[in-house]
Amino acid sequence: MVDSVVTGLFVPLSLLYLSASSGASLVRTGTLLTLAGLLSLPLPLWIGPLVDRHGPRPAVLVAQLLQAAGFLGYLLVRDDVGILLAATVASLGQRAFWSSAFTLVSNVSDRDPGGHSRERWFGIAGSLRAAGYGVGAVAAGVALSVKSGPVYRGAIGTCAVLLLMAALLLVRGVPRSATLPVLTGHAEPGGAAPRGRGYRELWADRPYLGLVALNTAFALCNVMLSVAFPPFVERRLPEVTWAVGPLLAMNTVVQAVLQTTVVRLIRPLPRHRSLCLAGVLWAAWAGLTAGPLWLPRGLWVPCLTVAVLCYSAAQLVHSPVSNALSADAAPAGIRGRYIAVFQYSFAVATVVAPLLFSLLLGLSGMAPWLTLAALALVTVPGALALAPRLPTSALRTAGADGPSNPPASPHRRTERH
Repeated sequence: MVDSVVTGLFVPLSLLYLSASSGASLVRTGTLLTLAGLLSLPLPLWIGPLVDRHGPRPAVLVAQLLQAAGFLGYLLVRDDVGILLAATVASLGQRAFWSSAFTLVSNVSDRDPGGHSRERWFGIAGSLRAAGYGVGAVAAGVALSVKSGPVYRGAIGTCAVLLLMAALLLVRGVPRSATLPVLTGHAEPGGAAPRGRGYRELWADRPYLGLVALNTAFALCNVMLSVAFPPFVERRLPEVTWAVGPLLAMNTVVQAVLQTTVVRLIRPLPRHRSLCLAGVLWAAWAGLTAGPLWLPRGLWVPCLTVAVLCYSAAQLVHSPVSNALSADAAPAGIRGRYIAVFQYSFAVATVVAPLLFSLLLGLSGMAPWLTLAALALVTVPGALALAPRLPTSALRTAGADGPSNPPASPHRRTERH
């Protein structure tokens, strides 16, 4: 939650603050931030083995400290080199966090004494992330309304302090023993992956790589609300630009309030069918977002409201289910590698989305949303075709038909085939 407060607070301020503090243009500042993000892309491939060997807790701790160091660096930047160095350190920390935090949640959920499903754990985490992001975004809005350099610097400094607090919470509140995976006798917690396993096994696991590819399509739908929705409304529906802020705030509130309720409602469904439901909901969101292009002006805001609610519902279904499925489809002894690679689906979507949207919007107002709706619908047969090739235990939700899924044997993939 603390990490999401930082994200919600920093992202709206980033370009303005760094441009003002260094004298660089907004375009130049944005280019430097993008370059820093690209430099951090290979990191998950290195983080995965470290998580498998030492557990996710040290990786998450280092990630928080790296991000804090990056934000302290932002307070000192005076030129392009300073921006790139600070942004690279912060981006490395953020990439390390997302490459290890989900393994941390998965490993803790292994020991759930109540036998609750992983969806419940990821649902609670998602609800807290949404609430944290909302708090940060509100604080950023206040800072932007003041338009003061010292206030901006205070906000950046607050981000650094919050990240240090998050690191302290992890050290004091989460014992290392609770964050190691529950393994079978084939591997030891915290030990190296057995000979012949690791990335070699992952690259040969075509069903899991198919899951990563499928989730990339979902992730592209997921990031488009923040990337594509505001500029689309501003360019094509300028009369209702005022509605963008309230609609985005509505999405945040829905995520924070209803996530655990949705997890309970979808518990009887196999996970791949839940993903199909998310695909249909995202297709409806895309279609309804384009709806105002065909409707009278009085129906624009109601149509966009229903569209964003469809997006929120899709996100509420997809986020806990996809993370739980990725964790349970991975062998426990090398789960860190698997989940680190799974997170690349979101990284790729984040890089691709701005360029794809700008190219499609240049063709027509309908093109981005028709493309997105088609992509979302393709995930339905994709999920149905992939499901028989994934471990049966990974497709079941723990609360639906018995106790929590047992830890998988490292040999189950040969058994499955």
